[in-house]
Amino acid sequence: MTDIILSFPNTDMLTGSHDAGLVMLSVLVAALASYTTLTLSNRIVASAKGSHLWLGFGALSMGTGIWSMHFIGMLAFDLPIPLGYDLTLTILSLVIATALSGFALMQIRSPQLPMHRLLTAGILMGLAIAAMHYVGMAAMLMAPGIVYQPVYFALSIAIAIAAATAALYIAFHLSRQPHGPILLYRLVAAAIMGLAIASMHYTGMLAANFPADSICLAAGSTDQPWIVWAVALTSIVVLGGTLIAALFDSRFETVTTHLSHSLREATEELKQMARTDQLTGLASRALLMETLDDIIASGTLTDRRCAALLIDLDNFKLVNSSLNHADGDELLRQLARTLRDSFPESPIIARFSGDTFVVILEEPCDAPDILRQIDTFRAALWQPFLLQGREISVTATIGIAVSATCKAHTGNAAARMMIDHAEKALYEAKTEGRNRFRFFEEKMQDTAKREFDLQRDLRKAFLDGELELFLQPKVCAKSGIIRSAEALVRWRHPIHGLLLPGEFLGIAEKFGLLSMLEGWTLNEACQILSRWRANGATHRDLSLAVNISASQFCDPGFVEKVLDITRSYDIAPERLILEITEHSAMRDPVTAAAAMRQLTEAGITFSIDDFGTGHSSLVQLKRLPFAELKIDRSFITDMANNAEDRQIVEAIVLIARQFGLRVVAEGVEDRDTGAMLADIGINLLQGFGIAMPMPCSEFEAVSLAA
Repeated sequence: MTDIILSFPNTDMLTGSHDAGLVMLSVLVAALASYTTLTLSNRIVASAKGSHLWLGFGALSMGTGIWSMHFIGMLAFDLPIPLGYDLTLTILSLVIATALSGFALMQIRSPQLPMHRLLTAGILMGLAIAAMHYVGMAAMLMAPGIVYQPVYFALSIAIAIAAATAALYIAFHLSRQPHGPILLYRLVAAAIMGLAIASMHYTGMLAANFPADSICLAAGSTDQPWIVWAVALTSIVVLGGTLIAALFDSRFETVTTHLSHSLREATEELKQMARTDQLTGLASRALLMETLDDIIASGTLTDRRCAALLIDLDNFKLVNSSLNHADGDELLRQLARTLRDSFPESPIIARFSGDTFVVILEEPCDAPDILRQIDTFRAALWQPFLLQGREISVTATIGIAVSATCKAHTGNAAARMMIDHAEKALYEAKTEGRNRFRFFEEKMQDTAKREFDLQRDLRKAFLDGELELFLQPKVCAKSGIIRSAEALVRWRHPIHGLLLPGEFLGIAEKFGLLSMLEGWTLNEACQILSRWRANGATHRDLSLAVNISASQFCDPGFVEKVLDITRSYDIAPERLILEITEHSAMRDPVTAAAAMRQLTEAGITFSIDDFGTGHSSLVQLKRLPFAELKIDRSFITDMANNAEDRQIVEAIVLIARQFGLRVVAEGVEDRDTGAMLADIGINLLQGFGIAMPMPCSEFEAVSLAA
């Protein structure tokens, strides 16, 4: 490589010139390289995962840009002798440019760029730029060597250092510019940096003097027109491609960041929605369990107790059906406000399900304090709620559990068990009636376990044939001849033995099995009637009564189900009696009346059970197509010793005759009572004093003997 010679020029020097077009092209390439570098600097800082990749791309594009600017500037220079450039030194100058670019970009990637490091990096980078330039000049292989004027030579190095320092400063701060017209900033900065780099090059060229007898030893090694455009196009393609990739990545990251931000906002909104009941504004069930976990955990450390009140509105479905759903929702919102006012010190009040709420109480939460707060709440409920000008009064049943009953458990298990205990207490309170409260007791746990086991076994009982119909005769009060029977389901449990309906009907209803059980009973009863009809005249005139619950009448397919069963067994519909209580008819009187009329038109008979215990029995006798009336056992059992009961029975019989109804007395415990009922005018007698419920085969034998 030719040594750099510093000397003042003399008159025996070659006169050079520059191509103006190529000079402009070199300046534009320098500006493009600067703009690309500034854009890449932002990607290097912003892209945490791909910063090393962008650092490599940045070093290559910046180095290529600076080197291209220098090389095009060299090609723009012309002397009155053939010129050329040594390939090895030219490539070395490109390597120097790329290396110094990587060094510069590493500086701006750091989170801080203090002044002393900025100046140090600027000096090193400026010297490297100068080295790249003068190595590129040396690639001409001039003989004798190029003579450099010391002043311009020093000025070019100073410009290189100043340009490098300014470029580092601008790139560092623009890469962290969050606001403002970033594009305009980059364009202005790129123009300044491009001019600075070009100034350094052309100052260096101004410093170069070529002796008059100089020759270029590299002449002929390059074809200048071809190499100019090849270098220009290559550098523009590299810079443009890198710039497009950086802009695309920036846009992609902006979109990704926006989507990520939107997703975080949506996630937070969903979390908030999940933690808040949208109707009442109370805490959600999820937030309740989370908070209760924390309360129990902190109480375990401090031996503090808490209590859970599970509050369920009484007959809310009935209230809701009498209003519209909007009014029902408003009632729940007003109840939520009442809960907040009644339990102001509660750490959390939540809507647990439709019309069920949970209130958590902390110390002091002994029984007297809990009862005091419950009394405050119940007193508030005495004040009617106002819905569209109508006053609505409601009551609530409450199940109470305290954390002491869950002390053997921790964390989520304790919270779940506490709510479970409150549910068991609520269920026990509901069995006693409305507007009640109960504290959880350990025996409730045993009861709940037995219920769960029985409902599981009941599901299997249908498949294993453990259910059986017992028949209890209804005899003529005058002759004692069996006229009818009531079908009563029995369960031959493999462990507990023969179970009566009172031991499992409530469980069937609680666990959603009542419809299945009643459907099985109806099917079995029709099968028995079908068999009696086929066996001859002895049993074919007997009727069979089956109990139907309110839930059956609410089933839209109930009528068709009954008619399909009667048709499939080809029975005489008038031999099937469906017994319903007044409460069942009143649950949905419109639906019940429609169903009863359709089935009555098909020939099926209806009997009103437990007559005399309701509040509007006479109204039901008038509206609904009953053919039979069963006097409740509460009036029959002590009739012989209670004149009032006898008078009530006589009045009922008189009313029934007015409506043309057959009268059945149930609960007849002895023959004397039966005789008394016969004298009054009762048609049929039923009770343990007449005949016990018995298996079908035994009933058939008894009826044949009679």
